[in-house]
Amino acid sequence: MANFRAFTIAASVTAIVLGAGIGAALGAISGPQPPLITTSQGPASNTVAGPMPHASPATGGTTMDHTATGTSGMRLRMHGSAALTGPGVQHLQSMPTGTVRVWQDMQGMLQIQLDLYGLTPGSTHTVSIDGPHSTVLNPEVRFPAFGADSNGRANAMLTASNAVRALQNGSRVSFRLGTYGGTAGPNLPAEELIAQSAVLPDHPDGRVSGVIPRSYGPAGNYQGRLHGWAKMSYSAATRTLSVTVTAFGLPPGPHAAHLHLGTCQDQGGVRYMLMDYVANASGDIADQTRTVTGVSAAPPSNGWYFNLHLGDSETILAHGMPALNFRPELCANITSVQTAGRR
Repeated sequence: MANFRAFTIAASVTAIVLGAGIGAALGAISGPQPPLITTSQGPASNTVAGPMPHASPATGGTTMDHTATGTSGMRLRMHGSAALTGPGVQHLQSMPTGTVRVWQDMQGMLQIQLDLYGLTPGSTHTVSIDGPHSTVLNPEVRFPAFGADSNGRANAMLTASNAVRALQNGSRVSFRLGTYGGTAGPNLPAEELIAQSAVLPDHPDGRVSGVIPRSYGPAGNYQGRLHGWAKMSYSAATRTLSVTVTAFGLPPGPHAAHLHLGTCQDQGGVRYMLMDYVANASGDIADQTRTVTGVSAAPPSNGWYFNLHLGDSETILAHGMPALNFRPELCANITSVQTAGRR
């Protein structure tokens, strides 16, 4: 991939433009809590050698009062699980998502057909079948790793590396943040569980299962269902574009966010970079607004999307390439924008 080139838009916001040919380097509501298996750790906070170009504080910011404490000492105004409403509101979809099928071939080996989107562009991932007593280094069924393309999509058929007579009750297909060796030590960021299938039958028959995104905190604690809303507002008079986010199920701490060209299904380049959103100790973002200045026109009704990442702006790239922390967690295709003078 070509390197990113950064330049300043107005005085307060940095935009990133992708070099020629990069594709997309910068994009299923989750269901029941996953089975208790030794799995993942929190965000991959130390995976980059150098910082990503990042924005200065943008116009606008977090709405605060004294009802819930954030990770940096701020107290964020919470609204429970109430959705944002009105023009410009987009539902945030949890990532990655898609489908997976599992069946036995003629030799009795398990096979997987996966079709996913919302992965980190160009990433590779360990996939396995895990039973209730599995660990990241001792899964029930091993498969070769698979890779995502430059738009964050993956479509692959994989054959198991070991045979089993029947799966344990409660077994699921598990997708990890990255890849790691079979003798790797515990608690590696790459081992983090990012998605699972529904519970499989003991003899998989090829039925299609939806993929359920997962999110974990620094101590390996399951953060709950990833979901939320983003509201897009544009003022032609001030040439500003504001994005207000309410979201749940994230790891506590700051999360990089961008407005991209493309869709959540086929990720594209960054159009505008936003100041990081900050999830509180419970993993919630409450009515936080980030504003970009110097915007000449409102986003179109298709062809743009909003992406909220696992890590902050300093840790989502390594040597100009997506790092583990780049993982898209919440995404929305922009279909409408609230304009000044309308409510």
